[in-house]
Amino acid sequence: MNTKGFYVRMRLLQNNTRHYRNADKSNFCSRYFKWILWFSLSFYFFSSFLITNNKPTNSISRNTVSKTKHSRALIEELSLLKSTHNPQDTLKGMKVYVYDLPSKYNTDWLSNERCSSHLFASEVAIHKILMNNNDIRTLDPWEADFFFVPVYVSCNFSTVNGFPAIGHARSLISSAIQLISSELPFWNRSSGSDHVFVASHDFGSCFHTLEDVAVADGVPEVLKNSIILQTFGVKYKHPCQEVENVVIPPYVSPESVRTTLKMSPLNGRRDIFVFFRGKMELHPKNVSGRFYSKCGRRYGGSMAMIGGFTYKGRDLPVTSQRFYGQRFVYAHWDGPHGVQE
Repeated sequence: MNTKGFYVRMRLLQNNTRHYRNADKSNFCSRYFKWILWFSLSFYFFSSFLITNNKPTNSISRNTVSKTKHSRALIEELSLLKSTHNPQDTLKGMKVYVYDLPSKYNTDWLSNERCSSHLFASEVAIHKILMNNNDIRTLDPWEADFFFVPVYVSCNFSTVNGFPAIGHARSLISSAIQLISSELPFWNRSSGSDHVFVASHDFGSCFHTLEDVAVADGVPEVLKNSIILQTFGVKYKHPCQEVENVVIPPYVSPESVRTTLKMSPLNGRRDIFVFFRGKMELHPKNVSGRFYSKCGRRYGGSMAMIGGFTYKGRDLPVTSQRFYGQRFVYAHWDGPHGVQE
């Protein structure tokens, strides 16, 4: 009798161990698959937006591109994308349901044209891509693998300095979640773990422009189970990455990219030694201006710096056309506040 009891206990212990091991393995696989899936999806969104919207009349072949020395990585990547099979094949029939939220959460903000064109406009671009992509989007939420919640939080531009003011972001997102969780069962079914949001500004999912405040506030509790597509990303541990997140690039308009590709001279004159785009205004002290000025004096007329600067005595617009005649581009890490071209 004792032997039989010992055997039963051992079998139960073995079954429980296998159960927890399988659960851990399943959880790991789920997280890994989710990350890979959304990396592929965000890559697909941006490549599709660059390639399929208003295609240039002349496609650029890989052989032609190999003769140029700038913007080569971008051009070759686009050329490679054109030659490969449809990215949808990689997504294995994945479906995304896009919530039809009241316009106050998204499209009302488009009354300001900057909303769809500024540095943080990927929240708008991804929404538009999903709405117009029948391969990925599903109108039946019951067949969806993921749920996209289109809330624009970066379009509330300050009347003082013109910068995006995101103090309303947390309350706007919480309101959207309350709405979708009360009308449909899918948020409550998964506690939001298959729901996707975009945080395309400064410190991403912490929803604040100042790092000390962002770190203190952390990720909103209501979003901690969800997936965040955010432009903020560092390799070290950071409170604003303590959520399932995928780092996406800051927004650059397709028109800007196409203009660069079209106007870039294959064998043109390169009279600018090094190119840098930056800002002179760093308050309270003009630290960046002093460094840039030293570089300018050292390299003289062979150095172009854009953003509050002049080039050879002339004011320059902030435009990708300044790439055309440069030999090198100075691109340092500048934190979450911008993109160095």
